[in-house]
Amino acid sequence: MGCASSTVAVSGLNKSVKAGISGDGVLLKLEAAPWLLSTPTSVITTTAGTPLHVACEHKQLQVVQQMLSFLSCSPLCTVREALQPYCRRMGQQLPGSPAEGVRMAVDMVNCKGQTPLMYACTVGSPELVKLLLSQGADPWVGDRCGSRTALHYAAMSGSAACVEAILAHVAPRHMSRQGVRLVNARSFCGLTALHYAVFFDHTQAVAELLRHDPLLSAVTSSESYDMLCTCETLSSPLHFAAIKGNAETARQLLQHHALLPASTRGPDPRLQRNAAGQLPWQVAAAHDPCCPELVALLNPRRGLERALGLVPGGGPGSADALRTGPASLATLAAAVLQAKLRADLERALPHQEEEGEDEPKGDYDGLCGVCVAEREQVTPAGCRHGLCGRCATELCRGMQTARGGRPRPLGCPFCRREVSAFVAVASQPAGPSGGQAAACGGRCQLVGASGAVAAGGFLVEA
Repeated sequence: MGCASSTVAVSGLNKSVKAGISGDGVLLKLEAAPWLLSTPTSVITTTAGTPLHVACEHKQLQVVQQMLSFLSCSPLCTVREALQPYCRRMGQQLPGSPAEGVRMAVDMVNCKGQTPLMYACTVGSPELVKLLLSQGADPWVGDRCGSRTALHYAAMSGSAACVEAILAHVAPRHMSRQGVRLVNARSFCGLTALHYAVFFDHTQAVAELLRHDPLLSAVTSSESYDMLCTCETLSSPLHFAAIKGNAETARQLLQHHALLPASTRGPDPRLQRNAAGQLPWQVAAAHDPCCPELVALLNPRRGLERALGLVPGGGPGSADALRTGPASLATLAAAVLQAKLRADLERALPHQEEEGEDEPKGDYDGLCGVCVAEREQVTPAGCRHGLCGRCATELCRGMQTARGGRPRPLGCPFCRREVSAFVAVASQPAGPSGGQAAACGGRCQLVGASGAVAAGGFLVEA
């Protein structure tokens, strides 16, 4: 009779949990029989989870909140009574405080070693994930079906929101263990969450995992995995993409690698071999049906940027441009200024050639102030510091090649006045004698002496 009455009580609480009865329905049942909280809902089921597991399975956020509130607000004797069935099954000591009881409850496991957090990830409920983590749930707990963590379950279900909830709301003490980051946690067979997300073609989950910089070179340690996830030992996530014939996922992985900084970027993942000595492209070629696009993408003989359709070098559309993000307003303004200055030079230089090259009047009169070798052809608007066409062109070219530093408007190499345009020497009005120094009132100062260089239409302090 005792067994029958307890079964009926558990069944009644189970129905209330599944129905999501709000208010005091669940609390009244727990106050009358606290032990129901950690009693298996049914001995017949294969999982034998607790009412907390059932609530998470059915996305009953309010019910979970009620159960955890019941524990946190109850005296220690009630908390111990509520968790006594679970402690007996697991051979654990009773909690020493209500707070410890809450942490024990959120980490309760069923007969497969699955926690309420894993259930929440399986059904794709980021709200439940955040709630359980805030109450002390341990994301490193592994199940008995391969030591898979809650992050593995989120990747298998394809819930990018749960992946983000775990990695963004986990307690700092749980971010890494024994030198391994949570995003790189491995199952018993060496699979990371990225392996699972790639295998099950969950592109959104893959993208969310890549935001947290997982290890692309992580390899498996066994040939037999759970479910249908099977391939050779030492297989990387890119091998898994090749097995599935998924070109989109493979492109995600390779583009993430290409955009990593050079200091942290490892070897090309396309060069990694599995235990059978196969490269990812060879695995893809053996896939039936074969995807020519995927084979070409994974072929290491093609440069990575070329395979991904990125522009080589550092211009727009290149890996460098994608790595740094959209251009700033200063960079866009610099490009406009550079185009204008080049247009000024194109108009001024032919004009000088038509006039002919007259001999300079003195040893240095009329010579370019930079190279002191060729005749002045253009000057920055607003001052009289002449430059030859070659030096003016190099000045514009340097605006695009130099890197780093904080930009500021480009100045004349002598007087440091802002250069907004170039004009032909012939179009300058006559001024006082005394050479270039007189044109700026004795303020001439070569840029080279200050160590400044031109970058993106702006001068940049070296």
